[in-house]
Parts: sequence; C-alpha cells; structure tokens
Amino acid sequence: MRIGIFTNTYPPAVNGVANCVAAYRQGLMDRGHDVVVFAPCPGDYERRADPDNVYRFPALPVPLDMDYSIAFPYSRSVVKALRRLDFDVIHTQHPVWVGAWGAWYARWADVPLVTTVHTEYELFANMVPLPEALVEMYLRVRVTSYCNKCQVVTTAVDSTRQRLQEQGVTTPIEILPNPTAIATFAGGNRRTVRRRYGVNDETVLLGFVGRLSPEKNLGLLMAAVSQVLRREPHTAFLVVGEGPKKEAMQQMAANMGIAERVFFAGAVAHTEIPDFQAALDLFVTTSLSETQPLAYTEAMAAGTPVVAMKAPGAEDMIEDGINGLLADEEAGASGLAEVVLGLAQDPARRAEIGHRAQEWVKQFDVDHVTQRLLGIYEQAEQLAGEAPI
Repeated sequence: MRIGIFTNTYPPAVNGVANCVAAYRQGLMDRGHDVVVFAPCPGDYERRADPDNVYRFPALPVPLDMDYSIAFPYSRSVVKALRRLDFDVIHTQHPVWVGAWGAWYARWADVPLVTTVHTEYELFANMVPLPEALVEMYLRVRVTSYCNKCQVVTTAVDSTRQRLQEQGVTTPIEILPNPTAIATFAGGNRRTVRRRYGVNDETVLLGFVGRLSPEKNLGLLMAAVSQVLRREPHTAFLVVGEGPKKEAMQQMAANMGIAERVFFAGAVAHTEIPDFQAALDLFVTTSLSETQPLAYTEAMAAGTPVVAMKAPGAEDMIEDGINGLLADEEAGASGLAEVVLGLAQDPARRAEIGHRAQEWVKQFDVDHVTQRLLGIYEQAEQLAGEAPI
C-alpha cells in the first residue's frame, strides 16, 4: 500500500503531532508499506537531511513560537511527486494548510481520505487577534465540514469522538491511539540525567516534558510545584522543553525562591527522552487541552506515575488512583500540590501506580497502533468504493 501523509509539522519540529507522524511512517514502513510525507520546511532546515519520500513546502515560522510553520501552497518537488506517484490512501493531520491541500488532492485524484483530529482546535482561538467567539465558531464549522468530507476520521480518545459527533460530524470516527515505542521508553537510563543535574537517589524528582506554551497552563504548574518544594526538602523539579513561556517560568522559579532546585533542560532530542522520563519520580502536568499526549504515554511506559488535571484527555487515559492521579481544577495550585506531595512522600504507592501504568500503556505500542491504522485504511478504501468522494 502507498500512503500519502499531509501534515503541518514534522521532525525536526519538536511536538507531539510531529513525533506521532514520524511513528506512523516508521511503523508502516516496517510492515513493508510505501509512505510519502508532505510537510512544511522550517526556514533554516537542510532538506538533504530528510529521509527518502519526505517532500517539503517552503514555509515561514508561525508567530508565538509554536514549533509550526506556515507552508506556502506551491512546491515544485511536491507537484512532481504528486504527478508521478499513485496513492492508495491519503492521511491528513490537520484541517488547514497542508492538511487542506491533502484533502483537495484526494478528491482530485479520487483517493480515499482519512484524517486525524489531534486536538480541540477551539482552545487556540484566543491566539488569533479576532473576537474569540467568532474564531471558535469558525473552527467548529471548519473542522466539522472537513471531517465530513473524509471516509474515516480518527482520534486518540473517546471524549474527542463524542465531541466531534455532538458538533455534527457524521463520518465514521475510529479510535486510534497515538503510537509510542513502549520498549524504548521502558529501557531508559535513570541515572544518566539525574547525574547530569546533581540529583541524588534520595531526592524525589518531579518533572514536566513538553512545549512551554500558554495552553499548557504552566503558571498553575509552577505555583503547585513551589508549594511542594517548600514543604518537602527532598524534592526537585526538572522542566524539559522549549517555548514562549520558558523565561516566565524561570522568573517565577526565582521569585518563588526555588530556582536552585528547578532545572531547565531546554529542547531535547526525542532519542534522549527515554532517559529523561526514566529519571523522573513523578510526571506532573496542568494542561487542560490534551487528547492523548505522547508525554503521558512515554512517562507511563517508563513506569513514571502521571499526576494530571481532571480534564478530557487526561480522564480518558488515567483511572484515578490506579494508573495515575487526577487533581480537581477547582482546587487550584494547593489542591494539585496536595496530590503531588502525597505521592512524593509514598515511594511504595509510586512504585505500585508506576507498574500498573506501565502495563496499561502497552496498548499504545507502535506495532499495535500500526495494525489498527492499516485496518482503518482498508475501511476507508471500502467506503470510498461504496460512494463517490
């Protein structure tokens, strides 16, 4: 089978969707399928570093430092590839820009179209300099219309499927977990990172891995962590990632008097993330806008308990007290700090929850997800044969 994947982000960009698409590609190729990726080209990226069958649109960075690029709608190499290659299915990752062009090509070429909804796009409406309610309405209409032009829609969690159905998506929606190389994360080296930052065995290392961006609710995270660090001297906090909120977080750590016990690793190559996840004793997150974030599954695969806020996405993945812990948003920083502190002071419970999480997350392994994805492609082919695109 030859699959064309159209995405607004792809490595070397560092974010969940880019990593997810790279995992799709590798999993499908490992099973003998031909995968062609169409993605924007970051401004200073050397295209010769790309593997075969990755084609780039020229692009400019998105404002707000979001690790995305705005692709220009024409690329000679893309046009040549689309004229030369015949596809069995097109898989898009976004309802705009490159994703929209992929959908147009699928209709023009009469090829089955699958799309993946990675997030609740309306949550980003406040980043557009227009009335927020108007932007939210546009995004709902846009996403619904786009999904209804596909043969199959996929999303990682059931809460997103229900939301899409409620807003009018009638196309079949299938659950497709975001893939994770489970064995790789289960084999991370715990000591490598802890030695780098001078964290001894007695210290409970809290951590966050992800984009340092506004939608991650990082002010609440820093407020909760500061309470934990002040109340429990044998704790520290490791932040892994880059983004527009990094300087603000560093300033908050200084203002709270905890800067000496808060470490900022910056951007880390994805190949190193298993060691960082293994180094943590607790993964703490305050995001309210996730579906099935790779950082959660990677932490679970490493046996690191996740403490998250009660919100769609987190509640799809975490059974409170069983394979992770959930904190009430209404309880604020103090409530989250109490949950984290209780687990930080109970190593036996951490180990128990971490072990259960490690077993539960095996369903998200790349091999399992790839097999599921191939079944979805076959479903799209059957539906395309029953009715015109």
